[in-house]
Amino acid sequence: MLRTEATTGGLPWIIPLLETALAFHHAVRNAYDDLSATLGRLREATANGDFAYYVNIAAAMGDLPQPAGPAIQWLDSEAAVRTRWRALVAARQHHLHA
Repeated sequence: MLRTEATTGGLPWIIPLLETALAFHHAVRNAYDDLSATLGRLREATANGDFAYYVNIAAAMGDLPQPAGPAIQWLDSEAAVRTRWRALVAARQHHLHA
């Protein structure tokens, strides 16, 4: 419903952000089938190159291999960036199970 409202409301740029948030949710739940589906939608939403780094972030959150596509230039190493995103997921998982 949010995807439709964003598109019809003239806010298609928000869809990659929504999908990335959903990817975080699936990663926290270890719902890898749902995460894969979300990554597919995220790839579609960023196919024009805008916000393409969200696909890499979502993959990192799920500890999945980096996707093929345009090279992303991070300020830190790719390993450091992936570790930070994965740490956010692990912290949330710990909070849920504490």
